[in-house]
Amino acid sequence: MMPTGKRSEERLYEFIERLFDQDCRSVFQVLYEEGKELSDEELAEKTGLRLNVVRRALNMLLEKSLVTYRRVKEPGRFRSEFYWRVNLDGLQQLLLQRKKMALEKLKTRLRVEKETYYYVCPLDGARYSLDEAAEYDYICPRCGTPLMPDENQDKIVAVLERIVEKLGEEIKREEVQRR
Repeated sequence: MMPTGKRSEERLYEFIERLFDQDCRSVFQVLYEEGKELSDEELAEKTGLRLNVVRRALNMLLEKSLVTYRRVKEPGRFRSEFYWRVNLDGLQQLLLQRKKMALEKLKTRLRVEKETYYYVCPLDGARYSLDEAAEYDYICPRCGTPLMPDENQDKIVAVLERIVEKLGEEIKREEVQRR
């Protein structure tokens, strides 16, 4: 399912910018909002970017399958014209791939939280594993305050378990929809 609404679209554009850069965001945004094929020259005109910058951005987006193109040979000329559009399937696949990566990181974090006993500094909230706390003689290395057992660890584990479960379910739903 693709984003609908200004807020969702803005989040999509921010995602593209974080993944690439501002130029890619501008090119992608114009293609997405126009909803039709555009030539690289038309994109340069609509974005205000130089043609070589537009082509670089298009190639970066193409590498991640976020755009596709159609090549048209111009009669009587030796060059081809390329018409670009957003590849919604590639976008959905990229988002699914990123969710799977996030899920694996969260599972690793959850495993570490379950396997490690933590101590916390009551003044600055810094957390230390049992081994780290023992190394510092159960004294915060930043401020010298005695470290206390982390009483929030069970809450952290519970929150991580809920997030892992919800994200896992979301990924399964999206994989079923793609079939």
